[in-house]
Amino acid sequence: MPHGDPFGSIPGPGHGHGLGRGLVEAPGPDPSIAGQLIETTVSPFHCLYQDALWLHTQSHLRLPRSESEASRLARSALLLYVQAAEALVHQAAVELGRPELAHLIGDPNRPLPLREAWALLPAIAAEEPPPALDADAPPWPQFAELLALRDSWTYPGPPSSRRAYYVSGGDGASFEPIDPRDLPPGVSPPAEFLRFPRTGLPRDPYALRPHHLDTARGVLDQAIAALDRRLDGALTRDGRHRKEPCRVVTPRPRPRADSDSDSDSDSVS
Repeated sequence: MPHGDPFGSIPGPGHGHGLGRGLVEAPGPDPSIAGQLIETTVSPFHCLYQDALWLHTQSHLRLPRSESEASRLARSALLLYVQAAEALVHQAAVELGRPELAHLIGDPNRPLPLREAWALLPAIAAEEPPPALDADAPPWPQFAELLALRDSWTYPGPPSSRRAYYVSGGDGASFEPIDPRDLPPGVSPPAEFLRFPRTGLPRDPYALRPHHLDTARGVLDQAIAALDRRLDGALTRDGRHRKEPCRVVTPRPRPRADSDSDSDSDSVS
C-alpha cells in the first residue's frame, strides 16, 4: 500500500475504493429478503476516510481540466482526512482507554487539541506508562504541520499572516502560486511563510494541489501507523477502527413452503 497505509484493504487514489460500508461479523442480513430491520454500528473514521479518498482521486482526475476545481476538491479532502483522524483518536479513547481516563480525550465538552490527544492516547490506554514520545522524530513533526495547516484555515490570524503571491498568466485571467524561490528582490518573506518546511504544504489554501494532498495523506497514514505501534497494535487490530458490524434485529420472515401456497389456493377457491 502507498505511504505505509495501515488500513490494508483501503486502496489509495488511482486504485479504486471500497464501495459503501464494510458490513462484517456474520451472520449478516440476507439481501434477498426485504423488510428486515438491520442494526449497525457506524465508524465515522471509516466513513470520512473513504469520502476523503474519493475526493482525493477526483482531485487528480480534474487536474488536467481545471486546476481550480482540482484545488477545491483537494481542500475538501484534506479537511476530511484530518476530521477522520479526530474521529479515530476519539473513538479509540472510548473503546481502548481505561474507563476512568477515557473522558480526557473522548469528552466533546472538553475537547483537546488533536495533537495533544494523539500523544495522550497511549497513556490512557495502557496499564503501564508507554515509552516517551519523541516529538522530533518522523512522522510527528510532519503530522504537526498537517494539523497546523488545518488550524491556519480555521484560525486565520491577522491579514499580515495571510499574504500569498501569484504569477499572472499571459491570458490575463489565470494566476499560478509562485514558487518561493522565484520571488523577486524586495519581496522576500521567509520560505516558511509560504510553505511548511518539512512537508512543503502551502499555507495558502488556494495553492493546494493534488500532489500536496498525496503528501498529506502519506503523513496521516504514517502517523496512524506510528500511533498503532505505540498501542502495540490495538488501534487497528482486526480492523477494529473501521469495522461496522450489523445484525438483523427482527426475525426473518419464515419462507413459505409449497404446501402453504397450495393451502392458500384451496381456501380461496
